[in-house]
Amino acid sequence: MSSVRPEDGLPVRRVITADSFRALKLKLNGSKPPPGAVVPPIPAPQQALPPKAPELPADPALSVATVEALPPQQSEPLAESTVAPIPDPLEPILLPAPEPLEVESKPLEPESGQPMAEIVVEPATADPVPEAPAEPPEAQAAEGQARDTASSAPPLAPAPRDEPPADSVPVKPGNPGFVERRVLERPLPEAPEAGERAHALLDIMAIPTAGSLPQERALANDTLLRLIPRMPLKSLRHLAERVCLMEVPSQMLVRRLINDPRIEVSGPLLENAMTVDDSDLIAVCSSGNPAKLKLMARRRLISPALSEALIQSNDVETLLNLVRNQGASFSIEAMWRLTRFAAAHPVLQAPLVTRQDTPSPIAFQLFWRLPSELRRYVLSRFLTDSETISKILIMNAENEGMERKFADLSLLSKLETASAEEQGAIYAELVHVSKEAGARIAEDQGGEALTVALKAAGLTRAQFAGVVDKRQDAEALKAIFDTLSFNKARVLLTYWDWAARRTGPYARIAAA
Repeated sequence: MSSVRPEDGLPVRRVITADSFRALKLKLNGSKPPPGAVVPPIPAPQQALPPKAPELPADPALSVATVEALPPQQSEPLAESTVAPIPDPLEPILLPAPEPLEVESKPLEPESGQPMAEIVVEPATADPVPEAPAEPPEAQAAEGQARDTASSAPPLAPAPRDEPPADSVPVKPGNPGFVERRVLERPLPEAPEAGERAHALLDIMAIPTAGSLPQERALANDTLLRLIPRMPLKSLRHLAERVCLMEVPSQMLVRRLINDPRIEVSGPLLENAMTVDDSDLIAVCSSGNPAKLKLMARRRLISPALSEALIQSNDVETLLNLVRNQGASFSIEAMWRLTRFAAAHPVLQAPLVTRQDTPSPIAFQLFWRLPSELRRYVLSRFLTDSETISKILIMNAENEGMERKFADLSLLSKLETASAEEQGAIYAELVHVSKEAGARIAEDQGGEALTVALKAAGLTRAQFAGVVDKRQDAEALKAIFDTLSFNKARVLLTYWDWAARRTGPYARIAAA
């Protein structure tokens, strides 16, 4: 290895291996390598590195060489360089590339113990670096403006952490942000023998508490739950039917069966099992499966909470089964919601009006949407007469600030020539109700509302016949007029007036 000091004062090191030294020697002697020999290239000189621990050279005979280098135009002498031990040629050395050197050599004397020729090493002139083209003034100005903007910009805020805030409120079921995650079981191949094992495990679970241990029943229940994914459909259907007959079945087993997507498995429990909790049934209602909803609407007993969940499904067939089910219980809010559904779907009207627990205000509100047959049913079922009712009507009139007085029957002569709006005002003044209620009586085409109003006005049967004789249904209306009393007609008009004015105990519910 040789080390020289060029004009810039920085040492330059050139690594010489055994092969490269042999190639240099052949080049200086003017000899040619034998045919087929591989001559490695002479490595380029490299910058000086800190001294490292000496290593054993590959070829001791070529490990040390004395090289004297003196540039021809340099006045001061340069230090003599010594060749360091040659490193392992198989170990790569990555060093920054130095400036290229020009090597002038003299022919060496043959290897007969005579000294070698001197090797003069001079630093080569570095190639000129091409200058970059000057940028236009507009680009320079834009670059300067961008640099100023970047330097004056405020530091970026740290990225928000994924941790939830300490005061965050957990989202509850029913809120828009609530997301329910469920783990699904892996599908497993069916095993015919799994059905027999499942029934044997169910027999263990059905043993009375005094005859078995809780640990035994728990293990049997968990084993049975693991067998369900492998049971054939026929065995699962028989298993569901047996669970319906159990007095205290496992709640985990019941939930697993009622949430099965196959209606053959979940149907018997949804319709017949009385041991299923309402919370589990309400959870099934949220799935929106019409087949399951219809089966739950046919249960023998239905709580008001479950009825509310079934009504929210907005499925007409489910609502029809629910209204027809006399074992279903409803809150007053649910009844008003059913009234709005019945107004849009006539198939619900008859079951709702004929229910035993339908309140009279619900029937009176639905009266305007009913056909003639159901209207007469409402008048005959939900209206009654007594002295108590007469006292209550007097109290209501006093509370409204109205004095009881006879109707002005002279207004009847104006009905034939009056417009629809004027007829509503005439009925309102005739029976002492609001203009909204009078307008609704005038717009009704059935004739039953007119009959009720004229009965409350105090008309005789002859006077009433003179008003309705020109109608095709005059005889039917006369029959209704005969069955009504003044108190019955007044009760119905009172509820109609409350609904039209949005007052009374049911105003908020009716408007919802």
